[in-house]
Amino acid sequence: MNNPIKKSITYRVPGGKTLKIDVEIKDNTIIDIIISGDFFAYPEEGIELLENDLKGKTINEAIRIIDDYRDKIKLLGISLENIKNILIKIFHGVS
Repeated sequence: MNNPIKKSITYRVPGGKTLKIDVEIKDNTIIDIIISGDFFAYPEEGIELLENDLKGKTINEAIRIIDDYRDKIKLLGISLENIKNILIKIFHGVS
């Protein structure tokens, strides 16, 4: 059995805010994820709900879930696309 891999990427959105994603991956599955930064989310618990929905998912499942959040959460300073792109980058660095 593989040990979990921890990755962290901090990204400054051009003309926007800072986005940081800390993720723990095991067997190509998200074990834990923290999405943080100096952006705003409405509803406020939206990021926490997204994090919970991403746990236990593969990258392909995670992409679909993030796309499903387009009508559930509004972000100021970053976008769901930014989150998706960073996760893809993290997974490509792991596999």
